[in-house]
Amino acid sequence: SDVFLTRHGARIDKEDRHWLSKAGHHRRDDPQLSPAGHLGAAELAAKCHQLHQERPFAHIISSPFVRCVETALPVAKSLELPIKVEPGICEILTVFPPGFLDAEELQKDFGSIDLSYQPFLQRSQLRGESSDFQAAERAAKTARALREKLPGRILFVGHGASCLGIAGAFGREDYVGYTSLSHFVYDGTWRVKSFNAVEHLSDKETSLASAF
Repeated sequence: SDVFLTRHGARIDKEDRHWLSKAGHHRRDDPQLSPAGHLGAAELAAKCHQLHQERPFAHIISSPFVRCVETALPVAKSLELPIKVEPGICEILTVFPPGFLDAEELQKDFGSIDLSYQPFLQRSQLRGESSDFQAAERAAKTARALREKLPGRILFVGHGASCLGIAGAFGREDYVGYTSLSHFVYDGTWRVKSFNAVEHLSDKETSLASAF
């Protein structure tokens, strides 16, 4: 079945250097979306709803960091699907241990979390990382395993480095931009149907400029 890939929306720490003092927590590696990021997530949700009408998605798999969950949330609500929280596709772990919330905490804060989902990689299995390559390799391994395990269309919601790995697992190892959409299909081998598409976004330039 098909695989779709998106990266979280624009993040608040890139726009407000005092964001952490206003966040109500001390997780410096876990910034939320900016207003522009929320807009991108809403536009992504509209695009995914259109695709869902043509052929339904079966799974939304998100990194546990808030910026990814906030990106996945409008998609989940639009498609009436829960979010499967997967630490295996989280951000590069230069900050270790990571500050992301567990699925139960995310459920309290956001709802729409599938608490029955068993992650491929648990928090306890993660290790500190120093390069995009390490994070990409970890995410690629996770995404391949989940593609084999889960039937139906999957949307992965990740980060710069983890999306690099997921994209590589399915045909093109390259970076994608904020709330862009990439589509991979299997017909004996994985191939790219579309990559880093931004036609659904009102701010295409910011998304394309973030693809590194």
